[in-house]
Amino acid sequence: MDPALAQLAHTVRFEWGASGAAAVADGVDVVVVVDVLHASTDVTHGLDAGAAVWPVDTSGPAGRLALDLAPRVTTVVAGSLHNARAVADWLAREHDEDVQTVAVIASGDAWPDGSLRPAVEDLWGAGAILAALEDHDWRGLSPEAAAAADAYRLIVGREGSHLLASAGGQLCLAAGLDDALDRAAEVDGSRTVPLLGSQGFVPAP
Repeated sequence: MDPALAQLAHTVRFEWGASGAAAVADGVDVVVVVDVLHASTDVTHGLDAGAAVWPVDTSGPAGRLALDLAPRVTTVVAGSLHNARAVADWLAREHDEDVQTVAVIASGDAWPDGSLRPAVEDLWGAGAILAALEDHDWRGLSPEAAAAADAYRLIVGREGSHLLASAGGQLCLAAGLDDALDRAAEVDGSRTVPLLGSQGFVPAP
């Protein structure tokens, strides 16, 4: 891997999917995996509903990504629009921006040929977390991370309509997953920060 792709000069990084995560994970303390319409939002809702542990769903890209990253970094977190502010607040409270490094990974979806489809809803979810980190005056965002934060700011207040109109939203509707869309659009509706442990995701204390 070319070191130029690793965003090594920056302590807050952003990338897409498994290949992107592999590129930027070296030296990272916390990875936030974002899958807005599926895994990340489901995990947060499950823990909010009282599940002590939410098992990792390895059938989707986000679950596989989380498990692949776990041996490489100290902490893996599930993030989405639903808990973006909570994740950023936890990062700012529990971590030192001067000595620790964070990577936010948009899991994306897959095209029929198996290649990565950058899903705009995951860009917005990652961007919401990164924008909230900037609100905490965190420095060190890579240009990629700053661009994701800016992409989210462009739709603030219109998240629900944009999710509905997106390709991913239309796929959810076609599959009868209206509830998934509704849950995903509950911006900052949760204060739960799911941390990946040995049995699955648990709420951060």
